[in-house]
Amino acid sequence: MKRIIALLAALLLCLMCAAAAGEKGILSIGDKGQDVMEIKLRLQELRYLGKGSVTKEFNEKTGNAVREFQQRNGLPETGTVDQETWEKLFSEDAVMMPFPTMAPLATPQPWPEPDWPERDAQGFLAGEGEYIHEDDENGRWIYLSRTLQVLITRREDSSIPLEWFETEIRTGEPERFYTVQTDPEHPGKQFRYPYDIARDAGCVLAFSDDFFAERMEKKVTVGTIIRNGQIISSSTNGTSGHHLPNLDMMAFYPDGTMAVYECSEYTAEELLEKGATDVFSFGPILLRDGIINEKVYTYYRSVEPRHALGMIEPGRYLLISVQGRNRNSKGTVLQRVAEMMKERGVQQALNLDGGNTMALVFRGRMLNKLAVYKKKGFVRTVTSVIGIGHTSLSE
Repeated sequence: MKRIIALLAALLLCLMCAAAAGEKGILSIGDKGQDVMEIKLRLQELRYLGKGSVTKEFNEKTGNAVREFQQRNGLPETGTVDQETWEKLFSEDAVMMPFPTMAPLATPQPWPEPDWPERDAQGFLAGEGEYIHEDDENGRWIYLSRTLQVLITRREDSSIPLEWFETEIRTGEPERFYTVQTDPEHPGKQFRYPYDIARDAGCVLAFSDDFFAERMEKKVTVGTIIRNGQIISSSTNGTSGHHLPNLDMMAFYPDGTMAVYECSEYTAEELLEKGATDVFSFGPILLRDGIINEKVYTYYRSVEPRHALGMIEPGRYLLISVQGRNRNSKGTVLQRVAEMMKERGVQQALNLDGGNTMALVFRGRMLNKLAVYKKKGFVRTVTSVIGIGHTSLSE
């Protein structure tokens, strides 16, 4: 019996030692060592500490980072690392520090309501024909038919200064986005002004796309380009980097779905097999499944005119067109555009070519001001635009 008791005691002692070996002591300001370095590296990975060299010293900055981690993870805010904090810190469900958001933009003033026609429950025109409202002074342009709603609103924040257009688009069957090429037989040729292309095609709304023709002309990697079911280019980047354009893609599908993909996620042939009718390559992805692309927080920080298309759900879309390179509007960073999109419920969004390529055309008129580059205000000529709707335009 004594031997059994001794064996049980030895076993209990081993279990206690093993448990003790797995526990970490409390770490606080002034402590040093490898455990401190592991904590700081993990805090850095979770964005509670900035990038840079890591020392083995637990200093005040470390304590503040630990306290912030504890607050966001529902732990007592002690600023010290006890066993509970250690386990949470290295768990798979540890809550990361969110990226900082941009300062909010000025709240817009209410616009004068137009004399609305009779509309159905979804907001489409109840009768035949079309309804058009153009208010350049107040910055509101509206088009309604039985299958299409286009509502363009010009907004501004003079403190930045910044001016932009928010274009809300709702489609009913069988309305779909389409592409207009200047020369479908020779894609990427015959450059024209986007408003001329849109006017000749009778587009209700048209806007510039990925400007693939420039890359073809310069003989650089073009990206995966499909127009109206035709593969124009299948050459793309191997990985989605942080250069502009990184050639991430947006694909249009017949049911009105828009999906975004990294540049080499699918080949052109695979996208056709999936049913894509048009694929645009510019990038980066701004949102995918409602989540902002982390790259926009750390890269793409230049202030420029911006242009991005997003889908809230099939049949509901948002186009953001940010003016820039002029006296009244500097432009903005891609983080700002991504956050605008997310606030409006966009799930999938891609950055299109901005700068002096950006053009927003309503019924044959370009609404955005010319961006200035090298002391000259102009909009680039292009070989294709994205369009929606058809309307009769007077000469």
